[in-house]
Amino acid sequence: MKLSLLNQAVVLRWRAEVACIVAGGAYFMGMRWLLMVLGLSLCGSLPAVTFDTDSRQLNRAVVGASYADMLARITPAVVSIRTTATLPLDYVRRFRGINPSDIKDFDKKTGEVQMYIGQGSGAIVHPDGFIITNRHVVMLNNNVIAKDAYVILADRREFKARVLGVDDNTDIALLKVEERNLPFVRFCDSDKVRVGDVVFAIGNPLGVGLSVTSGIVSALGRSPGINSVEDFIQTDAAINPGNSGGPLIDFEGRIVGMNSAIRTQGQGGNIGIGYSIPSNLMSLVATDLANGRKFLRGFVGLFGEDLKSEEAAKLNLRGGAVLVADVTEKSPAMKCGLRAADIIVAIDGKPFENWNELRLSVVKRKPGEVIQFTIIRQGLRSLLNVTVAERPAGS
Repeated sequence: MKLSLLNQAVVLRWRAEVACIVAGGAYFMGMRWLLMVLGLSLCGSLPAVTFDTDSRQLNRAVVGASYADMLARITPAVVSIRTTATLPLDYVRRFRGINPSDIKDFDKKTGEVQMYIGQGSGAIVHPDGFIITNRHVVMLNNNVIAKDAYVILADRREFKARVLGVDDNTDIALLKVEERNLPFVRFCDSDKVRVGDVVFAIGNPLGVGLSVTSGIVSALGRSPGINSVEDFIQTDAAINPGNSGGPLIDFEGRIVGMNSAIRTQGQGGNIGIGYSIPSNLMSLVATDLANGRKFLRGFVGLFGEDLKSEEAAKLNLRGGAVLVADVTEKSPAMKCGLRAADIIVAIDGKPFENWNELRLSVVKRKPGEVIQFTIIRQGLRSLLNVTVAERPAGS
């Protein structure tokens, strides 16, 4: 059937518009990759280790597209990890049993067994061989740290890694391999992540090999009570045992979080509720561990709970509010004048959602920083400045 001249004109115009869009997109992507390559080539040695963060806001989605090119660029920076520890033979017999596949070496003189104690995933976050993973991947029963870690890259290269350090409260560990110019992946600004963003979980689930699953960010700020410091991103991307420590990335190939835990039933398989440590917290901890510092958590000495909705309504409060339940004796909170029954409604002049967000805001501050609380006491608003101290060990 022949098209009329009008229809032919419409078709020609449509084809021209599509060609312009495709050409424009190709130019934009080409320039972006060129700038990225130039940026990488300019990276030099620094007096202290720093980790890159791409802080651009995600405000668009790609519908019906393939992510193969992006994943081909990112997966070389995702590793499988196996960790070993040297344990007394009696300990192994009593608490683990003897599984020949778990034994790496046995010293007849000392009666000690070098055994595989953990398996998981990780991401290279610096070209000089810094690898971030979960603490529980390199620990046994929360008290035995791995002697060595063996890291396998997607191209099948294997390296022996040192465990530089672990942070007990965030379940983060940092490894180091003596290799340079490795492929690596950047962090994104997790404060800009939104519910509905497309994400991918990459790792070695159940030991089957490098695998990718996709989903969306289902919720933010989850606190299921797994760690003492937590602000989990929830995702429905399939996460299974072995994914621990692997990255959750966005569709541009930036680290959104670290896959760390799942809510499950029965045999421990995925049911669509996975928890990931946000990238901003990962970067803070990794920077301290890479530079030989422990991750210092802020402390002000207050305990609180979310203000009940009916009480908030009486005070015409629309945002989050925290009722101070108790104040630690001689703590910074007590010294600044904070009291039980005070209601905190803002941090540094900004509203917050709930007690967990307030608590995390304090934890992320460095000792010596000053936080300004906006409080309501007996119906009157006032400002209190509190100087953050270092969180005591074990708290």
